[in-house]
Amino acid sequence: VVVLEKLPFTGGSTALSGGGISATGTRFQEAEGIEDTKQSWMDLWVERQAVGNPDGMYPDYDRVNEFMDEAIVTTDWLVDYIGHEYGFIIGFGVDPVRRLHFSKTDGTVGGGAALTANIDRFLRDEGVQILTETPARELITDDDGNVVGVVAENSDGEMVIHAKKVILATGGYAQSEDLLERFIPEVAGSTELSAAAVGTTGDGIVMAEAVGAALYEEPWVIGLGIASKIDNTDSIMMDWSKVYVNSKGERFTNEQVHYAVATNEIIDADEPWLIFDSSEANSELVAAVEAALPTEEAVKGGSFEELARMMGVPVGAFVGTMATFNAGVKSGDDGMGKDPEFLVAVDTAPYYALKIYPKTMGTFAGVKTDELFRVVRDDGSVINNLYAGGEMANKVLYNRVYMSGSAVQFALTSGRLAGKHAALNLE
Repeated sequence: VVVLEKLPFTGGSTALSGGGISATGTRFQEAEGIEDTKQSWMDLWVERQAVGNPDGMYPDYDRVNEFMDEAIVTTDWLVDYIGHEYGFIIGFGVDPVRRLHFSKTDGTVGGGAALTANIDRFLRDEGVQILTETPARELITDDDGNVVGVVAENSDGEMVIHAKKVILATGGYAQSEDLLERFIPEVAGSTELSAAAVGTTGDGIVMAEAVGAALYEEPWVIGLGIASKIDNTDSIMMDWSKVYVNSKGERFTNEQVHYAVATNEIIDADEPWLIFDSSEANSELVAAVEAALPTEEAVKGGSFEELARMMGVPVGAFVGTMATFNAGVKSGDDGMGKDPEFLVAVDTAPYYALKIYPKTMGTFAGVKTDELFRVVRDDGSVINNLYAGGEMANKVLYNRVYMSGSAVQFALTSGRLAGKHAALNLE
């Protein structure tokens, strides 16, 4: 087995992530007395996927159902076969059920880097060759269209690797402006704010397409909340206490939503802004914006009227929006339905408005596969010897909303199943 790694190090987007993997009904949950059911997870999945693009073709719930069963197997397999260890199992944000299994390493809790480090160690101990800084460039096929190897390159030049099986695990294309413009133009220009690994530029998808792979319809981005283009403003990414308004000077969403939903709301909004004041709780955010002024990315005003004029939004509408919001804070009854604990008055001048953008961590897209993660053509026929997993083939599970802990779990589970089938069918 040879692993070709485009970057100088292994891990990709998983190493940059929190590394939590969702699964329900695991022995690790049972050991901690956590009561959870597959149906609970499925109900949440259906509820989330109904948000945005209601007429979408995906998810394929038969595949989601299979994934949930195999996720339990993978969660065990990581410990029993790879030698991984879990540090804690938690819920997250608006998903309170404790089904995210996080890494433990060297006696301490680790993130995605700990998970990928354990897998890297296991592979090297088993004698698997890992070639870093060696991107694959092209799939090799025979006269019948069967994949028989890859063309790659490194510092020594081009190399040809003949292979009985090829598994593509190159991720999505959240870092490719060309592919975003081609497939998801609504988020073109978002790469500079993406949390996806720099190597996720759709290489494998393009290579597979070139040999006849079918592409999933309706691609979308994996949202990670919101971001700005001003340094040191990362605190806004999942801050439910802030207020979002659009070019009409009106709120357009309950800010207390799952981070992927927040990203989608920002994509759909017209020129969205985040509003905050000069209260002590915002001191670091104020300092970051003040350091950037003057800038097109933020404005400041001594009153809501002045701030509206600086933003270029209707003054009366914006002043009314903020008056209504602050009244809701006082009464504890927000018109958008935000819980009282996240209702914080905006009443300390001067006031600030910060342009906000969708923050992504990947894409829902890729090449179509069967349940064994063999890549298929438009007519459903299998491209022999070619597999794809993770973000290479994840659209089947999602509409437009990410499920916490599912991306890393899907990468691991699809990789495990593809590897198993490849290994048992080499002839």
